[in-house]
Amino acid sequence: MSKLLDIKHISKNYITESESIEAIRDITLEIEKGSITTIVGSSGCGKSSLLSILSGIDHATSGEFKFSKKDPVIGYMLQSDALFPWLTIYENAILGLKIKKKDTFENLEYVKRLLDTYKLSEFNDKYPSDLSGGMKQRVALIRTLALKPDILLLDEPFSALDYQSRLAVSDDVYRIIRKEGITTIMVSHDIAEAISMSDRVVVLSKRPCHVKKIYTILLSNKSTPIENRKAKEFSIYYNKIWKDLDINV
Repeated sequence: MSKLLDIKHISKNYITESESIEAIRDITLEIEKGSITTIVGSSGCGKSSLLSILSGIDHATSGEFKFSKKDPVIGYMLQSDALFPWLTIYENAILGLKIKKKDTFENLEYVKRLLDTYKLSEFNDKYPSDLSGGMKQRVALIRTLALKPDILLLDEPFSALDYQSRLAVSDDVYRIIRKEGITTIMVSHDIAEAISMSDRVVVLSKRPCHVKKIYTILLSNKSTPIENRKAKEFSIYYNKIWKDLDINV
């Protein structure tokens, strides 16, 4: 795979009236095109702050990141589906295209194909209140993919779902990402989710976070996230990452 994103020595300090809080310390990573990388770490360590910097919402105190492609399109999906309740499912799905003034016939047809492929087209004229939590997350993902991003940033995308829905939706999202070939960086608190969905898992230390360990996930008969949890190597990765997180309970 070729490299899409090069992150070099990113650090972030937050300044308050009384102190400077160091959130991120000297993070360096390479993200390969077409890969899924999941970042795990303890709560409040700086995982989401790193995504905010990569998306352009926030700025690093020092360091830099560079994409191999000029002016890349970045898709950013937050924990909440953030669907507008007064818009239909189809209207929500094409909202980004309308805002960016990219609602061409070709792009609108692309969204229709995505909705059809992932079994949502029959709900085009329904409203978010008519859908389950998992279905709303799929719509939110399709809205993000409508802009054909070069990289997809996912910040705890399944955290609001119950366990069974979370498993099912993680499978759906994984299939969508793989089929569309989207380079993805995901933040998660769930070790099992990270292992089952990813090519690599990056373990961050406690705040100020730095890269503690990077695991390349090699599973026998790698398949969907649900099936990947059955791989004989799964528990080995799980135990190693759990120890690296150094969570005291």
